[in-house]
Amino acid sequence: MDAAELRLIYEPDDEYLGELFAEVKSGAFAGMGSDWFDRIQLKETFVAALRAFPLDPNSLPAIGRKNLNRESFELLDQRHLHIAISPYDRRGTLHVQVDLASPSYGGVQQAVIVRFLTEYSAVADFAERLDKMLDGAAKEAVLKGFRT
Repeated sequence: MDAAELRLIYEPDDEYLGELFAEVKSGAFAGMGSDWFDRIQLKETFVAALRAFPLDPNSLPAIGRKNLNRESFELLDQRHLHIAISPYDRRGTLHVQVDLASPSYGGVQQAVIVRFLTEYSAVADFAERLDKMLDGAAKEAVLKGFRT
């Protein structure tokens, strides 16, 4: 099994909004990207969902939003950062999927999807660290995983 990880860093713009930077790797696959999120909403939705044991099938941990076209102000079906965690098997292994994409300029966009497996204990540690990071008490949050 090879190591895999998701590393998040949050840089606040004000007390509510900030840019969430993600770096993910699993084996030979890796990517970096970012998007803007409301700090409180991340805590109340994503972090709260990460803390559930077992994960609630009606409220699985996921973040990502549609982005706005700066010229036409229409919502684009394009996410620059999407993270989703879901059950993988009956033994409690969890599946992590991270989608990263650059902004699309003239129809040209770079994108990567990285998937790996993890465990509840790693997700619990990640949730705790992510919560602290969003409050400014930690520099980063890392979710450790593995790929088979």
